Amino acid sequence: MKELNIALVSGPAYDPLYTTLSEFTEATGIKINVAFAGDHPSLNHHLAGLPEIPYDVVSTHTKYAPSQTRFLSPLEGIVPAEVLEDFMPLLLELSSVRGSLYGLPRNIDVRLLHYRKDLIESPPCSWDDLFDLARTLNSPPERYGFVFPGCESGLFGTFYELAEMAGAKLFPDDLIPQIRNDAGRWALGLLCDFYKFGIVPNEFVNWHYEEVHECFRTGHAAMVCDWPGYYSLYRDPEISVVHDRFALTPYPIGPSGRSLSYGGGHTFALTRRGAENPYALEALLFLVGFERQLLEARNGCVPVRRSVMQRMRVEADEANRSRLAMLDDVIAKHILIPPKFAAYPEVESVLWRTVRSAIVGRMTVDDALGSITQQIELIVSNANGQVGLMDEAKRTTTLESRAT
Repeated sequence: MKELNIALVSGPAYDPLYTTLSEFTEATGIKINVAFAGDHPSLNHHLAGLPEIPYDVVSTHTKYAPSQTRFLSPLEGIVPAEVLEDFMPLLLELSSVRGSLYGLPRNIDVRLLHYRKDLIESPPCSWDDLFDLARTLNSPPERYGFVFPGCESGLFGTFYELAEMAGAKLFPDDLIPQIRNDAGRWALGLLCDFYKFGIVPNEFVNWHYEEVHECFRTGHAAMVCDWPGYYSLYRDPEISVVHDRFALTPYPIGPSGRSLSYGGGHTFALTRRGAENPYALEALLFLVGFERQLLEARNGCVPVRRSVMQRMRVEADEANRSRLAMLDDVIAKHILIPPKFAAYPEVESVLWRTVRSAIVGRMTVDDALGSITQQIELIVSNANGQVGLMDEAKRTTTLESRAT
């Protein structure tokens, strides 16, 4: 039997799609071996540690692909033009590195504030209001006022959002953070206060998105910020205590008067090995095909194919149509896209680790902001291909301006 090896990001928001892989095998006679599956930090670490990539298709992300071009294959001339025409242009641009397409979009992600409507009459207008409301509703361990990821990309993104909403610049043109200011102090100080006042549990420092989602779904949090892919799980009465007791809203505004949501998109990509195997392209097109995109959209993901978005606008119930309209507005006006450059994973790692050190009291806020700035300045100065690094970062800034 013809076979392919693939490596996938896994988790509650991603795994339902993979149940369809058997359909691909039945239709084509091509067996797919899921040779690796793990959360994104684990997947990235695994791929980065391999001298040669033994996979034909891999999950990746618009922010991580620039660090993986040594083993990813450009898709120009490989993917039929009629397939590409059905994808949203912004997503194809986000999936490109230095002008070459390195993956096909799986989704576009921005977070919304999820809140308990049986506890909260109207959502907070500002982040300072959210903090005050979270303290009022906090009743640990039965219920925490507001929870968020305490490590990895989730903590990075939360600080990124807050810093930018306060008026700081995490990724200016030279990529050296401008956070040693009142805006940076407010953002990091707010995260520290959530921990200091017990609004998040002590163990949150090891929480990823899944743990945050479960905390809210099981009724143990009054508010969270979460991704579209978890929506169907929240609405499932068999597993969700809050299935009929939660509502969604865009983020509150920060001190600068802006509401911003950290975003990007998951993609599926061909490896250089996979580009030499015609069966790999079949699998790639299957994974992002109309029926699989429709399945993910029905589970809550924002469609990235025009045809799927049209279908969802017809079949979604009133609550879901309202949610999709809200997400469309956030993507159009309030999305915060990190720049694309090869050293991005190092920058992300430095930032979340240092932010967490400040949250738990191992560093002062000012020392943490200074350390972040110095460490990232060193990473940027040592990055290979400095001109290419800056050019790609500026390209992404242009994309973000177009999205907003």
